[in-house]
Amino acid sequence: MTKIYTKTGDRGETGLYGGSRVKKASRRVQAYGAVDQSNASIGVAVNFMKADMLKKVLRVVQDKLFVVGGELASDAKGRSLLKTVIEEKDIHFLEGVIDEIIKNLPEKNYFVIPGKTLGSSFLHVARTQVRFAEREILALMEEEEVREEVLQYMNRLSDTLYAMSRYEDEVLGEEKKTSFQQTETLTSDAARAILLEARKSAERIGVPMVFSIVDEGGNLKAMERMDGALLGSIEISRNKAYTATLFAMDTEALGTFTGPKQDLYGIEHSHDGRVVSFAGGMPIFLNGKLLGGLGVSGGSIEEDKMVCEMGLSILKG
Repeated sequence: MTKIYTKTGDRGETGLYGGSRVKKASRRVQAYGAVDQSNASIGVAVNFMKADMLKKVLRVVQDKLFVVGGELASDAKGRSLLKTVIEEKDIHFLEGVIDEIIKNLPEKNYFVIPGKTLGSSFLHVARTQVRFAEREILALMEEEEVREEVLQYMNRLSDTLYAMSRYEDEVLGEEKKTSFQQTETLTSDAARAILLEARKSAERIGVPMVFSIVDEGGNLKAMERMDGALLGSIEISRNKAYTATLFAMDTEALGTFTGPKQDLYGIEHSHDGRVVSFAGGMPIFLNGKLLGGLGVSGGSIEEDKMVCEMGLSILKG
């Protein structure tokens, strides 16, 4: 079995393709290291994007970044042996991708706040990393020979990632928002989308939960129990959704009226004990109309509340 470690770099040096050795802190190593970071950042972004075609484009880009890194990690002898390098056609490919994306975007003459959606957030992280790599390559060019096509490719790539991030936000995000705004009732598609968003949030914090959605009459519309979620959370989540709909307010807000000497003291014992007065239940409003409620249970009070908010955030686009 081939070992991963070779111990040849224990003295702070590394080998270039071609045979020469350089310090790991050298400009050349910093440059191809920054390209490697860019590739890794793009790999993360792809896993959170919605546009399948753009994801395929970025997988092609990742292969090209290996070519960029390979050239930067070569000395003069190694570069003469390379069979594949970045060419003008690769740069033109990215320019074509940018042009196609821009056709679907409105004009903007102001800075875009990064990260309105998860996919665009990671695309912006990748974009800034590519910009960093571009600067590292430019610094290397002041000391050693680097073909201009390499720098141009990284420059176009950062523009490509910017355009993709806007597409994820402004096109896919807007389509999601518009589809919900057109509904007058709590559709099955809307309920499933809310549950999916809530589940993603629960998975990110690593807490198994139960999510329940009821319609405007308090009737169960959809429910999901994550693996490992407590059985008791099933009824609690449903009651949270029911309570939020019944009183058209967050269950946490309702709790401020149920303490001793408060107007609704003891209301938890009404409605067959289904009223909940702690966080994790929220009404579902759209265009000012009450459509139902969402209940989340399984974590702490703050975790339930946060996941509930994230589930309903999909309605806001």
